[in-house]
Amino acid sequence: QGGAAGRGRPLHVRAPVPARAHEQRGCGMTSFIDKLVFPAPQSTYTRDAYKKHLCWIPWNEAVSPSKINDPRYADGIPCLWLPAQKAAGVILFCHGNAEDLGMCFPFVRHMRDQFKMNVLAVEYPGYGLLNGVPVCEAALKEVALTAFRFVLDELRVAYEQVILFGRSVGSGPTVYLASRFPVGGLILVAPFSSIREAAKNLVGDLIAAVLEERFPNISLIGNVSCPTLFIHGEKDTLVPPSHSVALFKQCRARKLLITPPGMQHNTNLFADAQFLAVPAINFFGLPGYQRDNPPEMPQRFREEYRQDTRPNGGPRGKSVDGAKQKDGTDGNPWFFLCGCPTIRRREAPTGVDDRPLQAGEWNPEAVSEWDPTGASEAAEGGDVVSASRDTAAAAAARLEVAEKLWQAECDGTGGSGGFKERVM
Repeated sequence: QGGAAGRGRPLHVRAPVPARAHEQRGCGMTSFIDKLVFPAPQSTYTRDAYKKHLCWIPWNEAVSPSKINDPRYADGIPCLWLPAQKAAGVILFCHGNAEDLGMCFPFVRHMRDQFKMNVLAVEYPGYGLLNGVPVCEAALKEVALTAFRFVLDELRVAYEQVILFGRSVGSGPTVYLASRFPVGGLILVAPFSSIREAAKNLVGDLIAAVLEERFPNISLIGNVSCPTLFIHGEKDTLVPPSHSVALFKQCRARKLLITPPGMQHNTNLFADAQFLAVPAINFFGLPGYQRDNPPEMPQRFREEYRQDTRPNGGPRGKSVDGAKQKDGTDGNPWFFLCGCPTIRRREAPTGVDDRPLQAGEWNPEAVSEWDPTGASEAAEGGDVVSASRDTAAAAAARLEVAEKLWQAECDGTGGSGGFKERVM
């Protein structure tokens, strides 16, 4: 009775801020800086590019309540799903900056074949077919968390069977997830201690000091409890290896730091087996466990099925028009600041599976690829879960063959399948 309402004055109650206003407050106020920090290229792929692997993960109501009933986000999050035969585990891959799923497809496919694990590569807001969503730190965390929850809830994969893989800017969302959930492993390639610290090496201490902090990995890495593999080239001039050293010192879990002397920031990770393949196989004991009933992507989420069920086979939502894309830089000065002035956009492969091969080009279809819709192999021994691992000799032979195939592919495509011209 002694309050403002009791004295006859109206009691002013602040109205709840709409969810969309929160979203605009998180991304809109710093949109200009975010566009510099996250220089998304023009999309290098379309809905028809990888129909066998392209899938659309629905937004999670608990993570993104404002997007559930918004027609702008009806399609969901574009991802690439590459299944490995009988593999129980999943590698959740967060790619680097200035690239999208189309540019990293050869890498994730090779990683699936090399490690014999299922791979789910997630697209970032503002990148690729998700270019209608504003990009910012919160948005990257949102899609990564949504994809992670999808692996757990929809694919029924246990926490300990999930390995998070983040390259450069992808280390931000992966460290964020690993610091909150008991996953099976974490792979960080050329990570940064924080965006602000990484910017100091590019624009100087003065300008970096005024930047709002993003992805403070150094403050989260101490909460990571899973085995963590750090890989950072000694010749990395974009993000110096001192970032990985600092993260390595703060990490309290089982850990390993690899600093290849000839590796740069954008070096093809499969150019040398000692960069990634050998350390990862030895540290995590890959390929890991196998199951007779491995996780499978439900058909309703696959682009191939969606196109068959849409009227006239047309797209459900707004898609990227590859014909209107001229280059991959989009006039963003960050491409020049981070050492990527000559980045080239790969043509959107609308007929990727039927494309005629050029002279000397490696044919990926010549390598046996498991078809999840085909008949499964008979289980040996009848065990539901078996610790089937390659012998050291078999693994070494497989690495040698894979290196030759990967190098042949890079040579045949002019390096477009590698990371020579990509940043963060």
